[in-house]
Amino acid sequence: MPTTNVVAVVINPVKGEAKEARELLVSACATAGLPAPLFFATAEDDAGHAMTREALAAGATTVVACGGDGTVRAVAEELIGAEGVALSILPLGTGNLLARNLGIDVDDLEACAAVAVGEELDPVDALRITLQRPDRSTESTISVVASGLGIDAEVMNQTSEGVKKVIGPAAYAATGAAKMLGLRRHPVRISVDEGSWETENARTVMLVNAGYIQGGLQYVPGSRHDDGVQDAIVMSPRSLAGWTVVAAKMLLRLKQDVPVISYRSGTSMSVHTFYPVEAQVDGDPVGTVTAMESQILPHALRVHVPREEDRLPPGGALAKILPSAVSPQKLWPRVQERAASLLPGR
Repeated sequence: MPTTNVVAVVINPVKGEAKEARELLVSACATAGLPAPLFFATAEDDAGHAMTREALAAGATTVVACGGDGTVRAVAEELIGAEGVALSILPLGTGNLLARNLGIDVDDLEACAAVAVGEELDPVDALRITLQRPDRSTESTISVVASGLGIDAEVMNQTSEGVKKVIGPAAYAATGAAKMLGLRRHPVRISVDEGSWETENARTVMLVNAGYIQGGLQYVPGSRHDDGVQDAIVMSPRSLAGWTVVAAKMLLRLKQDVPVISYRSGTSMSVHTFYPVEAQVDGDPVGTVTAMESQILPHALRVHVPREEDRLPPGGALAKILPSAVSPQKLWPRVQERAASLLPGR
C-alpha cells in the first residue's frame, strides 16, 4: 500500500453541481497536503464500475464517489475486496442515503470534500443481492442501503426527474402518497438464514443494510450499517388507515408493535414472489423479479466519515424533506391523533 494517499474521483459529469464539486475536491486535497486528485467521468451506460477499476489500476487509495446513490453503489461494488482502499462520498444526488446514514452533511459540499480526504474512517457492511428474473435467469449486485419489492420500487421507478430537481427528496413522498391506495398487495414467501418459509401479503418488502432514510426516519428500529446483520421489513397496509399507522410508527418512532409491519433479522434473506413484481436496489429501479436474495458482507467497506463531533443525526432533519408549508410541529400532532384511534390497545 502506498504511503501517500492517492485520491481518485469517479464523478457523474451531468450532475448540476459537478463543476463545483471538482473544484472543491482539488482545493481539499491541496489543503490536506495531498497530490491533485485523479478524475474519471462516468458514462450514460456505466455509473462508475469501469472508472473505479481504472482508479484502482492507477494506484488510488481513496476513491470518491461523486454523484448520486447509483454512483456510490457502483464504486462500492468495485471496492469490495480492494485491500487498503477506502470509499469517500461527495453526494450530488436526490437521496444520498448512505451519506445520510453516516452523518455526512449532504447540503454542505465544501465540508463533504474535506471529509472525503480526511482521516476518519468507519467500517460499513454491504449486501450481496441476487435477483431472479421472470425467465429464471439471475443477476448479482451490491446494496449498501436497502433493496426492495413492491411500492417502494414503484415509487423509485415513477418519480419524475424533473420533480426531483424542483422539490428534492420530497418528490418520493409525493409519488408515494399518490400510489399508496392504488397498488395491490403481493403474496410473498420469506426465509431468514435458510430457515422455514413464511407467507405474507405485502405492499412492500425491504432488505435493509443501513436503516435511515431522508428526514431521520428509520426503516427498522435499532438497525445499523456496521453490525454484521441485515434486516427485513414487511409492510402490509390495505387502506389509508393502515398507511397512517405506518406513518405514525416511523414519524413518531413508536416502540409499539403494529399489525401492518413485521420485522426480521439475519445474515441471509430470501424473498420469493408468486408473480413478477418491480424491484429496486439502493433507489435504482432494476426491473421486474420473481425473487430477491441477499447475503450480508460484514465490514466490506471502509468509508470516510466526519469526526464524531461534526456528524449529523443519521438521515438528517425531517423538516428538510417536507414542503415549507408543512412543518413537523404541525404534522406530527395530526398523525399522532389519527394513529391513536387505529393502533391496537389504544
